[in-house]
Amino acid sequence: MRQSWSETFQTLGTAVLELLKAEIAALERDLARSGKNAALGIALVLGAVAVLFWTLGVATYLLVQLVALWLPVWGAALVVTLALAAVAGGLAFAGLRKLKKFENPLSTARRRLDDHIDWWQDGVLAPGTARRRPGALSDGDGEGEGPAGGAR
Repeated sequence: MRQSWSETFQTLGTAVLELLKAEIAALERDLARSGKNAALGIALVLGAVAVLFWTLGVATYLLVQLVALWLPVWGAALVVTLALAAVAGGLAFAGLRKLKKFENPLSTARRRLDDHIDWWQDGVLAPGTARRRPGALSDGDGEGEGPAGGAR
């Protein structure tokens, strides 16, 4: 059964609306993931700053004990200072690694748009060529979903 032109355009309009809804949902997920990574990275860096604050207090205590007493108490203070400095370094390293994973949501949206444009140009508008579904390119999250967020 052949569809009339009006039914064809109506079907095309519905398909475009569904595509836009899927892209908006994918963008919302990308924003949530990016925000979560940024918040965790910032929290870890703030934790490193807090530990560094206490490290400076212990270092001050070490200096006072070292000058005032010249006793083995300073050795214990030195060990505590080094341990706190190691914790601060670990927190800072972990926080910076999380912040490096932060991806600009606009670049993600642009990559998805480029993929759809390629699909339209190479698959739909070029008759006689093998059609590639949008989403054949990875969206970078390693979960095997296409740009519209649907499973392949």
